[in-house]
Amino acid sequence: MATPALRNAWRIRSILSTRHARPITTKAISQKFQIYTSSSANPYLNLSIEHHLLEKSDPDSTILFLYTNDPCVVIGRNQNPWTEVNLPQLAQTRIKFGQLKHHLVRRRSGGGTVVHDHGNANWSVICPKDVFDRDKHALMVVEALKNMGIKGVKVNERHDIVQEAQDAEGPEPAPSTYKISGSAYKLTGKRALHHGTLLLNSDLSDISGLLRSPAAPYIAAQGVESVRSPVCNVGVEDNADFYKAVIDQFMTMYPDSQSAEVKEVEQQEALNHDNIWKGVQELLSPKWLWESTPKFRLASHPTPEDPRPRPHPPSNFFLTLTARHSEILDLQTDSPLFRSEDHTASLNFLLKQKIHEVPKYCDLREWKHYINFRIENGKSLTLRNESVGSICKWLLGDDMLATGPIRGINKSLKTKLKELKHCRDGGKPLVLDHAAFVFGKPEYGWYVVDKQ
Repeated sequence: MATPALRNAWRIRSILSTRHARPITTKAISQKFQIYTSSSANPYLNLSIEHHLLEKSDPDSTILFLYTNDPCVVIGRNQNPWTEVNLPQLAQTRIKFGQLKHHLVRRRSGGGTVVHDHGNANWSVICPKDVFDRDKHALMVVEALKNMGIKGVKVNERHDIVQEAQDAEGPEPAPSTYKISGSAYKLTGKRALHHGTLLLNSDLSDISGLLRSPAAPYIAAQGVESVRSPVCNVGVEDNADFYKAVIDQFMTMYPDSQSAEVKEVEQQEALNHDNIWKGVQELLSPKWLWESTPKFRLASHPTPEDPRPRPHPPSNFFLTLTARHSEILDLQTDSPLFRSEDHTASLNFLLKQKIHEVPKYCDLREWKHYINFRIENGKSLTLRNESVGSICKWLLGDDMLATGPIRGINKSLKTKLKELKHCRDGGKPLVLDHAAFVFGKPEYGWYVVDKQ
């Protein structure tokens, strides 16, 4: 059974152009104007195709690239995943082979966190840096939407595409505008990348929960924080219709591009390209995903440096933790239960460890002093697991002594890499059956996947 992404790919193919076996050749990327679509819904691959075009295309060329991703949460280059994403919810539903309903991806451009799925289209324009303008191509997309009959769309002062609210009934006042597209940028020596999302007919039910991290109230982070805005769909059912409208508007903006072929990048051809494959491997590495995180400090209770109130802090257990690039630099506790000579030693094994690798090092024997702490009068106190695993409850939303979200996400990254390697070597990748995704039902066990 074909997935919605595959069915959509065939519609796009029939509307836009005939198939091209090898569109990303040296000759092709040297053309003055280039237009590409992707047959793949893999976010790691599409972002790597985009990066390849940015790096390797002619410095004077202008490129339009359109693609749709499988469900994923995409954070910006300088963002903190522990504060931006609800990692427990992200990893809540696992199906066979360790796959997740939403993948977690760190892109190479800046900006905030967004959620992609098959009802969200992605547009990307690469152009010479000296003619780059933050509004120019967003306005191009706005004109494309207007040509499709979408009303009330415009570019706001933050360079986002928004839609004016339609007449709504209800006791609560509605926002005056809703965000339908967010943008991000990457500038190199001679080139500029401007890419954005477009909420056509996306499932908005997961967005709010996925973008509300339970760890955020405890963490003071450097880097870029997302600006939250109310969102809505524009109501376009078929991504291919949006693709065609944007391509038409691109050709109107750049009349010389009208002779350019619309080329579809096949997944197999892209994976066999060494530079693109290198980019895929980078994005799928835990090092890229977690260790790109700027320095941050976690505190279980208000501090002079971070006096914000915390929700439901555990009593008699105070913790501060400092990390940079996911490495734990400092870890301190202040609790009557932990004031002993063994206290410092019992925490030392965590220093210099990477947070995303902590479950590998967390052996129950290392936590003897936490689980069965003998106080001076000879009585033994057993701490509840909620206190023992509190470090990971704030950072990861799960008990460090069990299989936590980070482990599940790392496993998914490795599984996805193996799947793509299999595809690169000539084998067919596994295609997930979307009916298998059920949130909050771990008791149902593993689900099967269909081979496509």
